[in-house]
Amino acid sequence: MRSIWRSCGMWLAMAGFATVAAQEFDAALPSVANNYGANVASPAPAIVPTAYQEPAFKRAQLTAYQPPVSLPPAPPPAPPAPPAVTYPNIKINGVFQVDTGFFSQDNESLLNYGRIQDGAAFRRARLAASGSVTETVNYFFQMDFAFFGRPTFTDLWIEQKDLPLLGTVRIGQWKQPFSLEVVSSFRYTTFLERSVLFQPFTPFRHLGAGFYDNSEDLTRTWAASAFRSGQDQFGGSISTDGGWGTAERVTWCPYYDEPSGGRYYTHFGLGHFLSVPPNNVANFRTIPEFYVGENANGVVGTSGQAAPGAFNGTPFVAGTGPLANVASFNVLGTELLWVNGPFSLQGEAMVNFVSRSVGPNLVFPGAYLQAGYFLTGEHRPYDRVAGAIDRIKPFENFFSVRTRDGICSGWGAWEVAGRASHLQLNSAGVHGGTITDFTTGLNWYWNPYTKMMFNYINSTTSNTVFNAMHTHIFALRAQVDF
Repeated sequence: MRSIWRSCGMWLAMAGFATVAAQEFDAALPSVANNYGANVASPAPAIVPTAYQEPAFKRAQLTAYQPPVSLPPAPPPAPPAPPAVTYPNIKINGVFQVDTGFFSQDNESLLNYGRIQDGAAFRRARLAASGSVTETVNYFFQMDFAFFGRPTFTDLWIEQKDLPLLGTVRIGQWKQPFSLEVVSSFRYTTFLERSVLFQPFTPFRHLGAGFYDNSEDLTRTWAASAFRSGQDQFGGSISTDGGWGTAERVTWCPYYDEPSGGRYYTHFGLGHFLSVPPNNVANFRTIPEFYVGENANGVVGTSGQAAPGAFNGTPFVAGTGPLANVASFNVLGTELLWVNGPFSLQGEAMVNFVSRSVGPNLVFPGAYLQAGYFLTGEHRPYDRVAGAIDRIKPFENFFSVRTRDGICSGWGAWEVAGRASHLQLNSAGVHGGTITDFTTGLNWYWNPYTKMMFNYINSTTSNTVFNAMHTHIFALRAQVDF
């Protein structure tokens, strides 16, 4: 019986605990009014799922992350600074020309000159060193291994530049400032040789001193020099009586088209050349605008090999011969160069006034006019500092190479040209004759430093024996300079 009461007491305690717990739970719930206004316990709120929350360390990583930004490409690296100029410095240059020519003469030409020989030779073969010894002192040293003398001096000079009033002062041997043909390099000439005025009327290279300068706007140049008027092939000249000269030149370029890089311009020039010839003897003469020759055999030694002897080659076809009692002569020259795109027109006229101490004075005139046209559209450049013709630059170099797509090629630059030149060496009892040359040319510029040339020259001469002698010349040249 006692156990039954004990069990009943346990169940009653559990029931009371459950009732108290239920009352406490109901008291914790908020009361809401039902439809009848009675307060009833509100049902438990529904559990609404919330968005997934990343852990704190993960949120920090996401916050720190930045998407990649598209940046412009980095500029190319700046070119390396040029090396500092040191003094003295040196630059090596060279040039060679190889010529071949063929002559055809009529009977009068054969009778007067004999058979003029065909041939081939190196017209020029030069090496030069140039540079500066200080910021304002330059030098030039050039030897020719093909000209008479083999080798011989050509240009050897030093100069001081940026001087007040004078500009640049030069001392040594160089081409004296007279004539557009003279001051322009043979590398850039349109024809194989300069005109018939060149040899008898211009001073060319002599040993002396002079100066040159130009205006700031590059429209004007001026130059003057004094020199020994005699010369051997090595720059030497001796004479107590005479043997000195002067040269002066001024140029004006009134129009130069800057936007086109000088494809259109006009050049005028005026020059004067005075010579008091050594021992009062002068000889005015010229070749027919082409020369080819060789060294004859000289003395033969025990080896059986001959030393170089006399020079044989294209003769002078017009000349006064040595004129005695020449106190002095003055040559006045005018220049014209007009370039209109691929077309160029160039000409010079000169008059030589010869003063004699015994006998009448003499007057010898001469002139040439030439025209050129670039079939490929290039133009003849102009050096405004020197008032001279500059290097031809083809639009494209000549080349031909095989590729996977076939032959790829460039044509270089092509130029056709013509020239008429005339020289009169008859005056006051002196019968040096006359010469009139008509030259046609075709030039093929492979690149700025290599060219091939063809000239046909119809040379007509006259003297006291023959009124007209005709010599036809066909000549070719290959040239490269560096």
